[in-house]
Amino acid sequence: MTIENKQLITYNKPTLILKNNMRTKIIATIGPSCEQPEELKKLITRGLNIARFNFSHCSAEKFVEQSNLIRKLSKNKVKILQDLQGPRIRVGKLPANGVELTEGQEVIFSTNQKDTSDNCIHINDPYIHLDLNIGDPIYLADGRIELIVRQIKGKKINTEVIRGGQLLSGKGVNAPHTKLTTSGMTSKDQKDVLFGLKNKVDYIALSFAQEAKDVIKLRKIVGDRAKIIAKIENAISLQHVEEIIHAADGIMIARGDLGIELPMEKIPYIQRHLLRICIWHNKPVIVATQMLTSMINHPHPTRAEVCDIAYAVLDGADALMLSDETAMGQYPIEALATLVKVAQQAETDFFYGLNKL
Repeated sequence: MTIENKQLITYNKPTLILKNNMRTKIIATIGPSCEQPEELKKLITRGLNIARFNFSHCSAEKFVEQSNLIRKLSKNKVKILQDLQGPRIRVGKLPANGVELTEGQEVIFSTNQKDTSDNCIHINDPYIHLDLNIGDPIYLADGRIELIVRQIKGKKINTEVIRGGQLLSGKGVNAPHTKLTTSGMTSKDQKDVLFGLKNKVDYIALSFAQEAKDVIKLRKIVGDRAKIIAKIENAISLQHVEEIIHAADGIMIARGDLGIELPMEKIPYIQRHLLRICIWHNKPVIVATQMLTSMINHPHPTRAEVCDIAYAVLDGADALMLSDETAMGQYPIEALATLVKVAQQAETDFFYGLNKL
């Protein structure tokens, strides 16, 4: 494909929001660091297009208050994205300081909460013991801890620790390449969707979509009242990505969980591959997670982050998303302003070249 053709295809894709001076749209997650009216006003004036609310943490009351305020301050120009929690698998309650898992240690998990003891850790997915096979890897705590399944007895899963670490209550469980029975929407998600539609959200992000049927199930509830963004965040979804793209209104490349489920060195290629597929199918795509992680605690980005943003734009991303940078970070306004500035420069250089330094 020539550059000229790529330009035509990329820049004719449906946009996620009304046009402004930038083609690339800016999404920011709303949280404690930016929920005050003055902070929201600054985000809006500096280029916010879509406000994301993470329903893993956001209360109904807070959502109504914040979304109405954003609409008022932006005169309805900023759109609202509801990000569903999805079937997040987690370990159960552990001692206050957690447990230390060491290499070579045998660790037993169970899907039956009654089995919980000093020697057995509960997992909240009631079917994962049926989905796993001997030899399958399991990752805990954002991939920091790695285990291998050695034996499955009823609802108990015997594993060996390959890479140890401190495990705390409620930490996430990832089972790469395992097609999980529990997928798509949970009962909480279904209630949240109805609540979101009642409050006229513009976009609904479906977490951990594995197949097109997960999107279709949500579509039956949503109809045409909101756009559906399917989050691509595990290895199974990549196997069905084209059918998911067809079923959804757009996708989100959720690099956080993808980087746990797959070797991190594969993420750059996967991102570019997904961008090209979406260009081909004329569907919008959001690049998300760790765009400006350093700016959670520092007022300036790393050079690597600047390059990451620019190349996402040059490869055809329709939108870029900030998460903890704006929700929890110390510099939410600076992070968004940086994202806008780098994306805008990348667009300018793409069309006109670097005419002068």
